[in-house]
Amino acid sequence: MDKKATLAALFLVILGFFTYFYNYQNPPKQFWDENYHIASAQKYIDRVMFMEPHPPLGKMLIALGEVLLHPNEQIDKKGFDSTDYIKRFPKGMSFAGYRFFPTLFAWLNVVLFFLILKELTGHMLLSFFGSFLYLFDNALIVHSRAAMLESIQLFFVFLAILWFVRQYEAPKKIWEYLLLGIFTGFALAVKANSAILFLLFVLWVFKDIRSFGLSWKKIWQTLAYGAGAAAIFLGVFYLHFAFGQKVVEHRYYAASKEYKQILAKKESADLKHFWIMLRDNLKYMSDYQKGVPKLNLCKPGENGSLFIGWPLGIKAINYRWEKHGSEVRYIYLQGNPVTWMIGFLAVLLSGVLVLSVWLFELPVKNRRTFEFITSFFFIYISYMIAVGQIPRVMYLYHYFIPLTISYILAVLLLFYLYEEEIKKGDKLVWTSVVLIATAIVFAWWFFSPFTYYKPLNTEQFNERVWFDFWQLKAIR
Repeated sequence: MDKKATLAALFLVILGFFTYFYNYQNPPKQFWDENYHIASAQKYIDRVMFMEPHPPLGKMLIALGEVLLHPNEQIDKKGFDSTDYIKRFPKGMSFAGYRFFPTLFAWLNVVLFFLILKELTGHMLLSFFGSFLYLFDNALIVHSRAAMLESIQLFFVFLAILWFVRQYEAPKKIWEYLLLGIFTGFALAVKANSAILFLLFVLWVFKDIRSFGLSWKKIWQTLAYGAGAAAIFLGVFYLHFAFGQKVVEHRYYAASKEYKQILAKKESADLKHFWIMLRDNLKYMSDYQKGVPKLNLCKPGENGSLFIGWPLGIKAINYRWEKHGSEVRYIYLQGNPVTWMIGFLAVLLSGVLVLSVWLFELPVKNRRTFEFITSFFFIYISYMIAVGQIPRVMYLYHYFIPLTISYILAVLLLFYLYEEEIKKGDKLVWTSVVLIATAIVFAWWFFSPFTYYKPLNTEQFNERVWFDFWQLKAIR
């Protein structure tokens, strides 16, 4: 990076510290899935065998934060090992350790997002303001400041996208495919819906064949990509098995007879048993997902939502509330309406542009930028189609990957339509960019009580109910 880009990145880091990282240990109470993830993380610390509906890496990093910061040395947490859902946390327990890595990765994502935009547009100032879409999104912030998985997942997703963009046009070597596979493997080792990253590999192959022709080298590149993804994914599972050395209260989950014998002999770290343990864990993951209830919009208090409503922020989730007199503190999964609307419009307009070029042969202004718009639009649509086939209940935070893709599309589309004006410093265009950035910051501030657990009375709460379809509900 040049000096100006470095300074811009550093300034974003400072801003990100205050939006994402500062005071992340508060509230000193659990919310949403922390009851599950902290229970899993503690089992790694205590070397307890368990099975999980998600791949292991996210919980491992949550555990690592607790080990590094160790703020709860005087707290008895042994009860966490005998449950998958912690109903009551010990009095005085700190969440600083468990939340450390999810929050840290969310903070680092600010820089990664800036670098992605810089690679895509080559324009430092546009990338700086474009980063506000991630930097000031209340939904991403509130979910990331907890012992949860999505910010860790997005870190590896952003690394994969950055590498994809950086090497997109050049002839690629085998090790470059290997590295893309490694980033994909890390993301997959956090959450299974990271499988959408396989499309980056497909798009690379398609670009290489169009630009350089088909050769036998492509076979080796494909094998390298697959090997990189598999090595990380399987390696993380090996660590999961190696850590799980003892059984608490006969909690074997879905362990087969062979797996139980392995545990009895304390051989869970022996590679010769790896495939047996992997088979049982993957079966448990599959069976768990099949057992998750389906979405029931008629059920009172249903927090799930249809995927088609996610781009509009449907529906918000009350993660936690605490009432004091006439005021209530909330932790609410509620997006920044300005950034989410920008993302939604960007997806619609990107679709119009792509179809206009394909169906009506609209002239292409910038081939490179158009290819990226097409690629990310393809990834967005593919994710939404895939998630629409999942029968279990899904939640608004399952939209985080396509949400960030929509933010990338927004910046790409602006650059595509006004590239000449942007480079020349057109006053109207740049005034509009600054005004939009200002609106983003204002909306973040206005909705920040939902993000940072600040008290609101009912009137103040209702002032933030801009649309009924968000389904924000005040506690009375």
